[in-house]
Amino acid sequence: MSAPQPALISRQISNTSAYDNEHTGFSQLFSFSVGLNGVDQDSNFYFANILITLLCVLLAATLALRWMKMFMAQLRHMSVLGSPLRQRFWAENRTEWWPWLKRELLWAPLWKTRHNRPMQISEAVSMGTLPSRGHLLILFTYGFSNLAFCLTLPYSQSSEVILAQLRARSGMLGALNIIPTVLFALRNNPLIRIMQTPYDTFNLFHRWIGRIFIVESIIHTCAWIVVTHQRGGWDGVKMGLTTGSHAPSYTWGMVAVVVTIFLAIQSWTPFRHAFYETFLFTHKVLVVILLVGVYLHLDLDKLPQVPWLQLVFILWAAEYVWRLWNILYHNYAFGHGWSRVTVEAVAGEACRVTFDLARPWTPRPGAHCHIYIPQISWLGSHPFSVAWTDIQPVRMQEEDEKLPTLEHPMNLDRTETLKGSVSFIVRARTGFTRSIYKKASESPNGIFMTRGAVEGPYAGHDSLNSYGTVLLFAGGVGITHQVSYVRDLMIGCHNGTSAARKVILIWSVPNTEALEWVRPWMDQILRLPGRREILKINLFVTKPRSHNEITSGGGSISMFPGRCIPQTIIDREIVDRVGAMGVTVCGPGAFADSVRRAVRNRVHLGVVDFTEEAFTY
Repeated sequence: MSAPQPALISRQISNTSAYDNEHTGFSQLFSFSVGLNGVDQDSNFYFANILITLLCVLLAATLALRWMKMFMAQLRHMSVLGSPLRQRFWAENRTEWWPWLKRELLWAPLWKTRHNRPMQISEAVSMGTLPSRGHLLILFTYGFSNLAFCLTLPYSQSSEVILAQLRARSGMLGALNIIPTVLFALRNNPLIRIMQTPYDTFNLFHRWIGRIFIVESIIHTCAWIVVTHQRGGWDGVKMGLTTGSHAPSYTWGMVAVVVTIFLAIQSWTPFRHAFYETFLFTHKVLVVILLVGVYLHLDLDKLPQVPWLQLVFILWAAEYVWRLWNILYHNYAFGHGWSRVTVEAVAGEACRVTFDLARPWTPRPGAHCHIYIPQISWLGSHPFSVAWTDIQPVRMQEEDEKLPTLEHPMNLDRTETLKGSVSFIVRARTGFTRSIYKKASESPNGIFMTRGAVEGPYAGHDSLNSYGTVLLFAGGVGITHQVSYVRDLMIGCHNGTSAARKVILIWSVPNTEALEWVRPWMDQILRLPGRREILKINLFVTKPRSHNEITSGGGSISMFPGRCIPQTIIDREIVDRVGAMGVTVCGPGAFADSVRRAVRNRVHLGVVDFTEEAFTY
């Protein structure tokens, strides 16, 4: 029996009795628009399984590279500690392909030298940053696979069958891509800890897989609209959204795709960077609406992708439960309340923010935390590098040290407790950072006290203890990322747990006022034993007010007017290096790109590793 003609369908639609009964309504008139009719579901699951396998292979390849680097670092560390003379062995490359791979793929920008320097349309409008070649290879492989799977259709059959299959294929792949999109956005994504990979990398994949999902959602919706319109025109589309047992599913699906379009617009880089705090709040609200819409779209039609959405909700809920536990455990205690926060305005439009924790911890060097200060931003959290931690044993209160009695025997496990603090430098920009600086600068003595919480620590995956020579580049407030490394390396050298024999800190600042940001902590570092033999500090003041303020502290501390040229420093230090060289940078995008370029230019001369900390959210 031939399919009903569009004119006949239009007459049936105009007759309300034609769709009062669902057996003679939309499902019968638009069979290729409903459920799995005309769909080769086996091939859809086949391609979905291939996509899952591909994603696992890409993750496994990344994991293998990461674990190989960690294994070599651990082997180098233990070897050098056992015999310092082995530093010379680890200083030289033993292959040609590994330096080439680092220079041309792993560290290489997409084009020329630009990687984390933002692409600016104007001073106020940023188009974001470019991925590296390695990241692009992964994104291209995954994106091209999605495109190829969507376009592998039964072209020899009728257009309705093709559109029905495109509708199902794009819908299935889109629903599947929701899982990595949400997983990679989570701060406590378990893959971060397993792969020892920065959150920035997963956030990059979150954005691009999210864009793939948006495209597939639009294709899915357009295929349904076209195949429905072919048979019944716009009246048929309206009928599908308003009448019959499938209407609620289609309506929620349409709500979801409209939200995805708003998400695509709202997440556009210029909008995201210009109004980040507003973006973050509205983004979360829109995502909740989207996920609920997709879930109802699938569940009301009893489609097989429902468990995928249930997994997404479980992952998201578990992450928020873990974050809440983390915040409560470290920041709240009975009798102590929430963590006390001291905010001190310092020169250079910045604040030194110190949290006195209820239960202290020692984060790894290079770690960062998200901080909450409700007095400034009610529920907003903002990431900052941990600049300093201070944990001290404290004797119990006098009333707890009375002589024991039968009613109150002595508790030998409570003769002392721990008191700790964690400190950050917050430079005034816009939004939260400007508000907290304004509050502090207007307070008596430039200090105000409040309550707050820290969440973390996060990151700090890269240990520098296996390198004989370490170069730490910092630009501006990026010094907070490097200070913890300097202290860790100095203590490790003194205790015999670090292989470092040369540590060079290079800090580029606009003026000498910025030195006040870390002065109390640097004073402690400069008093550490063995510091003069190991640590050198080079300060570059890019905009000195006069030549008189450029003075060296003598010995291992030097100050220079003008910009830092990383290539000159690396060329000098690689010649006189001790063992393998580790180079790390934290600072503005253009500064970080110049360090990256300098390292890539010399990676063939010896064992040189490069790491970068960049909050490219």
